[in-house]
Amino acid sequence: MKVAMLGWEFPPFISGGLGTHCYELTKELKDKCEILFFMPRTKGKVKASHVKIIQVPGGFTGPYLKEFKGVITNEFFSKVKNYNECVVETALNYDFDLIHCHDWMTILGGIKLKEKTKKPLVFTVHSTEWDRTAGHPWQFIVDIENLGLHMADKVITVSRWMKNQLIKRYGVEPSKIKVIYNGISASKFRTSVKKLNNKVVLFLGRLSVQKGVDYFIRAAKKVLELEPDTVFLVGGKGPELKNLIKLSIELGISDKVRFLGYVPDEDLPKLYALSDVYVMPSVAEPFGITALEAVASGTPLIVSRAAGASELLKHCLKVDFWDVDEIANKIIGVLRYNGLAENLKRNGLCECKKISWSEVADKTFDVYSSLIRNP
Repeated sequence: MKVAMLGWEFPPFISGGLGTHCYELTKELKDKCEILFFMPRTKGKVKASHVKIIQVPGGFTGPYLKEFKGVITNEFFSKVKNYNECVVETALNYDFDLIHCHDWMTILGGIKLKEKTKKPLVFTVHSTEWDRTAGHPWQFIVDIENLGLHMADKVITVSRWMKNQLIKRYGVEPSKIKVIYNGISASKFRTSVKKLNNKVVLFLGRLSVQKGVDYFIRAAKKVLELEPDTVFLVGGKGPELKNLIKLSIELGISDKVRFLGYVPDEDLPKLYALSDVYVMPSVAEPFGITALEAVASGTPLIVSRAAGASELLKHCLKVDFWDVDEIANKIIGVLRYNGLAENLKRNGLCECKKISWSEVADKTFDVYSSLIRNP
């Protein structure tokens, strides 16, 4: 079986969890089928031994979020359209049995390829425009997502929470949607570092309304009233950075909240290991791969019930993102009670051994096979 997979980022050119997903999925699929991975042309050539990378022109020089600094513009939409046209033109020079698209950026190209080749189309939805904008979507993108969801032969998504969103907001038939949770390469996150004298609480992710970082900082204020020696680390970049810095100043805790900016992948294991607890207070999070990374690092996890990862992980503390008191109380509980922290760490590490990208690949390949057998 040969699959034309349409994406827009791949290591080392990534802007989020989607790039990680595509890398790990294609790596585990290599012994099951041949993957032709189409993506935008980048300044440096992308190479991978386990998959054939085909970089096409289309106006991009790297991950779209970095090139446009997270700002959606008319120029951006134009480049998306151009990229999809170039993908179709390029992909028609290759033979394949099935088309697999990731998110809205590639689905128009996938639809056109399906129309021209009559091959089945799989659409993986990692997030929707409703999630990314905290309920204030660009209708242009919603319309593309809606078209893709109804034109695809099968839809894969990363959590039951996300499946319910696709049914509720886009009217997708439930039987058409397959939930396949993300995996983790746990061995990458096994490291040890010397702990700081201060207790460390970590947030890591894009600094956007969707991620709920303001709730993290408000909880920090309450924690510091009882645990004044605690340090709060905020890793990541995004449009809310200035507002978050301003909030920490207004709350009088700017000396205890450190904004790290972008954290390179190679530094992540050490940062998790340095931290005493990891908090994911997302307002809307279809999955949240950093939750798995934290647990795989042996770092106790506090996760929003609005994050898809909370469906998969059992050995963590779960909170409502809006309940700042609950978040603060659970942070304090982990910091004060070594028994609780050790229990979360030990059981979380055991749980991660059962969560693999190999299983993700097996389930994805089953979707491919069912469409090939029953087109």
